Amino acid sequence: LYGKKGYYSFTRKEQNSYFKDYATSPLTHPLFGYLIAFLLDNLIKSFDTDEKITIYEFGAGNGTLAFDITKALSLFGQKNYTYKAIDRNESNYIYKVENYKNFNKSKSIILSNELFDAIPHHLVSIKDGKIYEKYVELKNDKFVEVLDLPSCNCIEKRLNKINKKITNADAEIMCKDYEIKEQFRSIISDGYVLTIDYGMTEKDLFYNGKKKSFMSVINNHNFYNDYFFSPGQSDITFQVDMKDISDDFNEIGLINKFIMSQRQFLYNLGLGECLVALSKSQIGSEKINKNRYAINQLIKPNGMGNYFVRLDATDNCNFSLEQLQIDNKLYDNIPLIEEFPQRFELPGIYKQNIIVQEEFN
Repeated sequence: LYGKKGYYSFTRKEQNSYFKDYATSPLTHPLFGYLIAFLLDNLIKSFDTDEKITIYEFGAGNGTLAFDITKALSLFGQKNYTYKAIDRNESNYIYKVENYKNFNKSKSIILSNELFDAIPHHLVSIKDGKIYEKYVELKNDKFVEVLDLPSCNCIEKRLNKINKKITNADAEIMCKDYEIKEQFRSIISDGYVLTIDYGMTEKDLFYNGKKKSFMSVINNHNFYNDYFFSPGQSDITFQVDMKDISDDFNEIGLINKFIMSQRQFLYNLGLGECLVALSKSQIGSEKINKNRYAINQLIKPNGMGNYFVRLDATDNCNFSLEQLQIDNKLYDNIPLIEEFPQRFELPGIYKQNIIVQEEFN
C-alpha cells in the first residue's frame, strides 16, 4: 500500500483512480459534505471566539469532500475558519490537497472519512495461545505467507487488553508506528475530532469463532480473499477496532460526545427533510430520481449507512447534537449532482426508479 509502487503511494496518483475500486460517501453525493459542513458550522460557532478555527481533513483523497464542505460553509456565511486538506498524494484539481508535515497547536477540528481503515495493520495468528505475526516471503517467484514472532510490542499490548483469553484466532491489529494519535495531539489545543469509518467491537474482531479475516482486498469494485491479488493495484482495508480508537483518543485527552451509525447521523442533521425538499423541487423527475437514489446510498443499512460516526472533544468543548440550530434555509439550498466534481456513475434511470420505489416502500 505505502511502498514505492504501492496502491496509495503510486497507483492512486493516476487520473480517476478514485473511481476505480470502491465507492465512498463524498464521491456518491454532495449532500454528504453539505450536511457535515452544517455540523462544522455549528462546531465553529461553539468556540465563541474571533480566532479562526483550523479544520484539518486527514486522508482528503482527491479533495471532493473539502470542495463540498467549503462550498457549503460559504453558503452558510461561515468565514471564521481555515481548511487544510491533507493527503500523501498532493493535488489541486478539485481542491488544494497537500502532504502537510508540520502543525501548529491551535483551536481545531479534525475530520477524517475512511482514514483508519487504511492505516497499516499487523496480521496476527494465535495458535494454542501463542502469538505469531504473518509475514510474506518470495519462494519460486511466488509470494507465500509464513508465521514468525511479532515485529512490534503493540500486538501483545492490544491482545492483553482483552478480558477473554484467546487461544486460537486470526486478527488484524493497527500498527502504532503510524502515530496518528500523536499527530492529533500535536494539533488540538481545544477542539473536536469527527471520525467516520467502518469498524467492529472487540468481541466481533477477536473472539473465538469469528470470521477468519476482516481484511478486504478490493480491485475494480470486486472483493478478494487473497491479499496477494494484484499487489500495488488493489486496495487493502481493515475493519476499525473501535475500542482501540477509543483508547487512543482517551490517551490524548479526548472525551467522546457520541457514536452512532452514519444513517442516524445524517438523519439527525436533516437528511430526511432534504429528501422531502428534493421531491418537491422543480428540477424534473429524472434529476430528482438520480439524486434521490444517490442520497439513499449514503444511508443504506447494509452499506454506508452502517458506518460509524463519532465526535470526540477536549474537556472544555461541550457541544452536543441537541444544540444544532436548524433553519429551513438548510433545505432550500441542498446540493445536486453536477458535472464537477465527478461522482460515481449511477444505474440507468429505469433501474433507479425501481430501486427508489423498493426502498421507499
